[in-house]
Order: sequence, then structure tokens, then C-alpha cells
Amino acid sequence: MGWSLLKFGAIYARSSLGKERQGDTVENQVAMIKEFVKRTNMDVIFDDRFIYEDDGESGFKTTLLQRPAMKRLLNDIDSGLISIVFFKGISRFARDSAESITTAKRLKNKGVRVISLEENYDSFRDEPTMFQIYAVMAEQESRKTSIRVSLGNKQKARNGIWASSIPPYGYTKIKDIKNNELKEKIISQGRNPKSLYPDENAEIVKRIFEMFVNEGLGRKKIVNWLNENNFKTNKGKSFQEKNVLDILKNEVYIGNIVYGKTRYEYIEDDESKKKIQKVVYLPETEWVRVENAHPPIVTKEIFYKAQDILEKKANKFNKSKRFNAAKHPLTGLLKCGKCGAPMICQKRANKRKDGTKLEYRYYVCSTYHKKGRMLCEQKNVRADYLEEAILKIIQDNLKDAISASDIEKKVKAKNDIKDKIELELKNVDMNIQKKINTSKALLETRELYDTETFIQLNKEIQDEIKKLREQKEALEKELKNVNQQKIFIDVEKLANEFLTTQNHSLKDLRNLFHKLIKEVTFQDNEIKEIKMNYNLY
Repeated sequence: MGWSLLKFGAIYARSSLGKERQGDTVENQVAMIKEFVKRTNMDVIFDDRFIYEDDGESGFKTTLLQRPAMKRLLNDIDSGLISIVFFKGISRFARDSAESITTAKRLKNKGVRVISLEENYDSFRDEPTMFQIYAVMAEQESRKTSIRVSLGNKQKARNGIWASSIPPYGYTKIKDIKNNELKEKIISQGRNPKSLYPDENAEIVKRIFEMFVNEGLGRKKIVNWLNENNFKTNKGKSFQEKNVLDILKNEVYIGNIVYGKTRYEYIEDDESKKKIQKVVYLPETEWVRVENAHPPIVTKEIFYKAQDILEKKANKFNKSKRFNAAKHPLTGLLKCGKCGAPMICQKRANKRKDGTKLEYRYYVCSTYHKKGRMLCEQKNVRADYLEEAILKIIQDNLKDAISASDIEKKVKAKNDIKDKIELELKNVDMNIQKKINTSKALLETRELYDTETFIQLNKEIQDEIKKLREQKEALEKELKNVNQQKIFIDVEKLANEFLTTQNHSLKDLRNLFHKLIKEVTFQDNEIKEIKMNYNLY
């Protein structure tokens, strides 16, 4: 028998925090399940293609379909490749009980057996109600764990200990100091081994504050300096403006521990079916603040001067009209040809000799914008020049491809076909209902027929109903195709109207570009490629 005809057992493993951060790794879960199958002598075939690992994926913060491996597993189940699914525990499957129960029903309807080791649950043996109970218990335990972690972190903060496993940039935990003599000396002074102590990056933190406060450099110039000198964040990545802002605002650098400024909530978006993180800012009365918890890196004087500068900049920004880059024609479409990152729209104002301001928009590579020219050398481009050039390319192509009369004919033909299909669907539905009524009538008069005649009549009716339903399914597919043609025609109409209109607004341009264009690649000083959503030409 060929491999393509075999059905396989699947293993699903999930670890919230990744390989380096948690003992319950996906590797351990897979090994545990394989050992269980071996010990119980189950007749199951395992293949690496059907081991699904979501490493670093939170069950609380993500829906099932946001996890790549889970999405692949469900697709393979729908394709009939898998007959049994194992997971270590229902909490590894999902933390949302409603989502767990709905997906378990989906697997059951596909005839897939589900086994969870921790709960000793087997869908072929146990009632579905048991799975529902276990799923609710897993969700409750997840919430309890979250509360316990939060309370534990608050207590750590009260004791002057940094709650996170990763210290802030410029600090290490005393227990992790490599110089044993220095470490023992500090601990002998009564310091908690888990509290913070300045490390070799402390001088870089000092330099950031000096450049910002004493030299008047902005965050972008500071980021350029950091990346030009090849300094890296705690995670080994290049610096971004946000990293610098976080350092400038963090009281940890004057020796304070502050915990509980924010709380995160995860809300499922109805449209995207994804969980979205919502930041809840808590009142200062709920914070935990411990002063002089560890040696400071900068003085309070320079730190509070930095806060004053940040506040003035924020007030100035809030008073001016906020620039919304998302409203501009090529935002979301334009890609940097040098590094592949999106290009975003920004605004700049230059002073003329007479003192008046000249404002203009430009597109900038997001890598350069966040991390500096060292990471990407793509030059900025005037937004109006680029938009005009792309508009001309589209217009030149559309002029030869579209005419109003052609569109009118297409619209009429499409509407005629749609009306015909909808009428046929209506007739099929009526015939299905008639056959169902005939079937009911046959059942009600069953005693009038001998068994063989009744079975034959009933089979004929059911076969006719089946054929009608297949006919209905085919018509619905045909109607869907016609509706997709309507989208195509709508785009043609939009393009045609656009060709006959002058003085397009940014909104008009954005509407046209986002309807017609999939992606634009810009490199150096030229448009390298335009990918279209529709082949109108």
C-alpha cells in the first residue's frame, strides 16, 4: 500500500514560552506521547510530517487558528490524512474552553479519535461531556495561574526584586555576575542575589541619557549612534527608537523598582478571528514602587530632566494635527527593494527664506526609520512624485484596456446569468421540499405497502433528493463565481471612472491603488515592480 493511502496518528505539542524558557518543552511532550503509545502497545503509525509543534505560542493570547502548527493539523484532518490525535493535556490544546469544545466536536464529526494523557481522556471510550468538563477546568486553572504569577511578581517587586526573568538593559542579577569575588562581596553586604546590579552596558545607558539631555540629540540620532557602533539590545537585536524611549522613561535606572503600571487583556476580534492585545493602564495607586532597590546607573537630576524633555515633546506633538500615515495612497503596498521591509509615509516641514513653512510627504523604509541608515541605505522618496509616477503607469495601461460600453455589456450579461441561476436555485429548493413532503407521506402510509415495495419507493425518493441537492450545490458554486466576476467588473468601473476624473484626492488615489495593486517595490530611485490584484490588461 502506498504512503498516500495510509492514515497516521498525529501529535500536537505546544509550549507557551519557547525552548529556552520552560521545562515543559514541545520535545518533552512529543517524547512523552511516543513513550505512552509504545507502553500501551497502540497500533499507531507516527511520521515526522504529522508531528505538530507550536513553540512559543500562548494558548491564552492566541486563538487556535493563529497557531501555525494547529492550523496545519486541522487542514490535514479535513483532508482525511489523520485518524487519531494525541496531546499531553487539554491545556496544551487550548486555554479557551469554548474553542476547545467546538474543535473537539469538529474532530469527532470527522471520525478522528482524541487522546489526552494528563486527563486520561479517550474520545472513543469517554463521553463528550467529560472533554467539556476538562476544558472548563483547564481554562479556570489557566486563569488561576495568571493571578498567582501576578501576585507573585508584585511580592517580588515589594522585596526590591526585578520580576521579569530578563533584566533591563544595563543591569544583571547579582547571582549571574561572572566575577565570583565581586558577587560574594555584594552578597556579603546583605543584598538579595536576585536583585539588580549594573553590568558592562551601564555606560551605554549613561551615554544615552547624556546625548538626550545634555547634547540635545533626538531618539533617531541616538539609535543611529548605537547601531553604527554595533551595540545590541538584551535580545541581540539592533536598537529601535522604542528601545531608547523605554530606557529614558524607566525608573529602574535611578534605583527604583516599579511594577503593575499596565495589565494586558486579550480580546477575540470577530472579523479576523484573532486575539488582539489590549493594554489597560492602571492608576498609580495600584502600582508597586520601591525606591533604592539597587544601585542607580544615572542620577535623579538627569533622569527627571529627561522626563521634562519627553513631556514637552509629547505636548508639542499632541497640540499639532496628528499625522495618520495609514491614510496615504501607498501605505501597506510599498516595499523597500533593498531590505524587503514596508515603506511608510511621513511628513516634513522646511522653512522658506520668508519664514513660511513648506510641508511635504515622503515615503521612508521602515527599517531605516526604526533602526537607522546602517541597517538599510534606501533613500527617502517624495510621496507626490512616486504616487504620480505609479498613477501614470496605471492610466497608460487602463486607457487601452477599458471602455464604458464594454463594462455595461459585462454588467448586463452578469446580471442576466445571476437572475437565471437564482431562479433555478429557487425551483430546485421547491422540488427538494416537495420530495421531502413525499417522503413524509410515504412514511405515514407505510402500512399500505409490503416491506420490499416500501424500501424501493423510499430509495427512489432519497436518490432524487440527493440528485437535487447535488444540483443545488453546483448552482451555488456557479453563483459564487458570478459574484466574483462582479468584483472584477466593479474594479473596471472604478478604473474607468478614475480615468475620466481630474484632481484626485489622496482618498481617491488610496482607493484606486488598494483595489488594483497588490505590491509596489521601490529601490534606489526607481519603481522596480508593480504587482496587480487583477489582470485587467
